[in-house]
Amino acid sequence: MVIVIFFLEFRCRHSSMFLKRILVPLLCLGIEVPRTFGEEVEIRQVEADKGTNVTIPCGGLLVIPPPNVQWVHRGNRTHHEVLQDGSIGLTRVGVDDEGLYECSVENETAYIDRVNLTVRTEPPPLINVTVHASTILAIILWNVAGDGGHPIVDFTAQYRSAAPVNGSLEPWRPISPNHISPNSRQIDVYHLEPNASYWFRVWANNVLGPGPPVEVLATTLYSDQEAELIKHFLAGAETFDTRTWVAAVCVVMGTLAVLAAGTCAVLCREWRRADYTEEQDVIELVPNIILNPGFVEPDQARSRETYAASIIKSTECPGPGKPRRV
Repeated sequence: MVIVIFFLEFRCRHSSMFLKRILVPLLCLGIEVPRTFGEEVEIRQVEADKGTNVTIPCGGLLVIPPPNVQWVHRGNRTHHEVLQDGSIGLTRVGVDDEGLYECSVENETAYIDRVNLTVRTEPPPLINVTVHASTILAIILWNVAGDGGHPIVDFTAQYRSAAPVNGSLEPWRPISPNHISPNSRQIDVYHLEPNASYWFRVWANNVLGPGPPVEVLATTLYSDQEAELIKHFLAGAETFDTRTWVAAVCVVMGTLAVLAAGTCAVLCREWRRADYTEEQDVIELVPNIILNPGFVEPDQARSRETYAASIIKSTECPGPGKPRRV
């Protein structure tokens, strides 16, 4: 009888890959096997996406009748359905379903299989979200606390004015680019109004969807540039003497008048000198033209032909009875 029990114990130990040196009281072919204590069962890791259905098999059910199996979640008997083959079925898993699941034979404390379930979700909220605002520009900064089990695809940021319009806040405005690089940890916001309050929000996205947004309120700085310019221009206006201004204007206007008169005199002088030079040249050319009509150069013959003919005609003798034209 001892040899049969040892043989059955050896068969039951190696018939399951998950028992790992642990023996539990089983009914193998109707014979009860005494319980032997050994090392703890290693915990298997199982991952599932949020909202999916998961079936977790009990690794030691190769020879155990399914009705004798029970599941424990986080130390308490689970409310999930135990299937006919001894597996546990989880429908639309969520974050609350995460944790350690252990299966065992009913009324026994030794576990046959241990499974740790991890639920992959959307990215968690970003941390250390801050906004540094100037007059018309703001910079949003953030850090990442995790990716939810899937790599972050991109970030999204939006903003809107904190001042209500007609009793309600305006819609969120997108911040370009709409899909911020997953390696970025800041984004610039342009075209803001000075001395105005704005709401800013940013979140991360992965393949399962967007994470919860984090909102921050910030106020832009007051722009005093125009006021400083006006103050600079009006500096000393109260003590300014208008007579000084009038005298300066008169000096400037007198200088301009003298320059204008001088310019006119030079132009008139140049104009008169040009006319006198042209008449002197014509008088010197008249005797030569009369004595030698071909004296005029070929390139100037055409331009002066008409004028020379008129001069020769005017110097001809008028004839008897006619006055001489000079």
